Order: sequence, then structure tokens, then C-alpha cells
Amino acid sequence: MDSVIRIGAEAVVYRVSWIGLDLVCKHRVPKPYRIPELDKKIREQRTMHEVKIMLMLKKAYVPCPAVVLVNLVDAEIYMQYIEGVELRDWLSKANMESIVKIARELGRIVGRMHLSKIAHGDLTTSNIIIDREDRMYLIDFGLSIFTEDIEDIAVDIHLLDRSLQSTHYNIHKIFMENFLQGYAETAGKDFTDKIKRKIREIRMRGRYVEERRRCVS
Repeated sequence: MDSVIRIGAEAVVYRVSWIGLDLVCKHRVPKPYRIPELDKKIREQRTMHEVKIMLMLKKAYVPCPAVVLVNLVDAEIYMQYIEGVELRDWLSKANMESIVKIARELGRIVGRMHLSKIAHGDLTTSNIIIDREDRMYLIDFGLSIFTEDIEDIAVDIHLLDRSLQSTHYNIHKIFMENFLQGYAETAGKDFTDKIKRKIREIRMRGRYVEERRRCVS
């Protein structure tokens, strides 16, 4: 029997069994407020785009679910089911040695993704799965883009940083330090330094906006 895993603004993700395979189906649901023909075209295009992202990541040795079947008519992607837990939950139970190891490996993985000119778009601790052997997988590429813009890439790391601050403040600093070490191993020190500068710029922009809001209110 199918079981719902996530319900998002754009899609429903559920676990299915298909010819003996344990899979996940991501179904982009129709939007009644859009013209039907336009809605169908948008869902098809976004589904195909996400599949292209995942296939490109596989070529770059970035761990993500394997695509098994694509149904463009119904805007569905059938992919490998990863047995594991979200990084958000895993961090709450892990020891510091394991956290350091995972942080560095995640940095290497994200570095490979960025060198492939792909930005995840929603890189949070909820979109990273860790299996029983402590292997990591990135998931949910609905907001991912092909890009060479350094800001798009920096936003990924900024989002991860913010995600950790909100849920695991006590380990946030050591996690990000080790993440960036792993990232530099893959992406190189010069590129990593550029990213760090851009992240600082993004943070300052956010603080400025928040201060302006306080002044107005």
C-alpha cells in the first residue's frame, strides 16, 4: 500500500512498491488556479528538469536517489527509496566524532555538486538522508538549477548554515568548519574563499533588511 512521505506546495511524495522494487514516487499535483494546458506543460517541464539534474549529479558522483521511471503525462518521477533518517534527526543522536566525519564528507559532496554547476536550492538538514551505513544522499531537487552564478552556489551553503543554526545551534560552528574543510578539498581553497566572501555579503544583506524592518515597525 502506498504511504505518503511528504506533502509540499508543488508535489506529493509517497513510497510505493512496483514490480517488487521499493520506490519513491514524486507526483507534481495539478493546480486548479492555472489554465489546464499551461498547468500540464509547467508540470512536465519541471519534472523533466528535476530528472536532468539528478542524472547529471549521478555522473558527477554526487549521491542522490537513482531515477527508475519517469511519467511525464502525470508529472511523476519514480526513484530509489533510501532507507535512512534525515540529517536533522541523525545529528540529535550522533557523537562528535561522527558529526565531524559527516560534516567533512557532506562538504566534499556539495563541492562536487557545485563544480558540476548545479545549485540545490533548498540545502537544509531535512533534504539530506543518512542510511544505516552512514552514507549520505541529497534529495528533493525541485528547486535545483544549473548555474554558474556564485551567489546561487553561496545561497546553498547559507541555507545549510541557517538550517543548522535553527535546529542544532550547539554543534553549528564545528559542523560548518568541518563542512568547509571538506568543501575546499573538492572545490579548492580559492573557490571556497570566494564562496565564504559571498556568504558574508548575503548575511549582511539579510541583517540590513531586518534592521530596516525594525525601524519601520
